Amino acid sequence: MAEIGYTELMGPNVLDKLKYCGKNVRIFQLAKIINPQYAEIDDHVMILDYVFIDALKSLKIGKYSTITWHTVIEGQAHVEIGDRCFLGPGTKILGSTYEFNGYYTTEHMCEGQDVSKIHYGDIKICDDAYLGANCVVMPGVTIGEGALVGSNAFVNKDLEPWGIYVGSPARKIGERQKPTPERKAIVEQLDWTKHF
Repeated sequence: MAEIGYTELMGPNVLDKLKYCGKNVRIFQLAKIINPQYAEIDDHVMILDYVFIDALKSLKIGKYSTITWHTVIEGQAHVEIGDRCFLGPGTKILGSTYEFNGYYTTEHMCEGQDVSKIHYGDIKICDDAYLGANCVVMPGVTIGEGALVGSNAFVNKDLEPWGIYVGSPARKIGERQKPTPERKAIVEQLDWTKHF
C-alpha cells in the first residue's frame, strides 16, 4: 500500500478510503481519520472539525449520528456507535488505557523496563444515545439504547438503556421516556440532510 499523506486522511479526502461509506456522509475539512480502511460509516453521518479517530481494529458509526468538535475515538479496540447517536464536544472514547507498574509515566522514557501494559476493551454506544460535552468513556463499556450522559461524566461501567447519567464516575439519576413506536417512525423518516 502506498504511503498516505497527512491531508489525504482529513475531511472529504478520506471518504474513498473507508471500508464502507454510506450516502451523504459529511466529514468536515479539519477532521482526521487514521486507519480508515477499518472504518464503516453509514448514511447521513456528520463528523465535525477537529475530530480525531483511529479506526484500527474496527469502527462502525450508524445512520444519522453526529460526532462533534474535538472528539477523540482511539485505542485499537472495536468501537461501535449506533444510529442517531450524538457525541458532544471534547468527548473521549478510549478503547485502551495503560496500566502502570513502574516509576515513569511515559513509555518512551522507560527503555528496557516493564513499566506498563495496555488494557484493551471494545466499546458499544447503542442507538439514540446522547453524550454531553467532555465525557470520557473507558475500555469495555456498553452505553445502552437511548442513554443520556451529562457533560463531564466519566463512564467506566455499562449504562442501562434510557437512563440519565451524570458525574465522575457516572451514576444514574433518572430515566428518559422511551419513544413510542409511532414517534420513532416519525424521527426515522425526517430529512436530516440539511442539519448543520
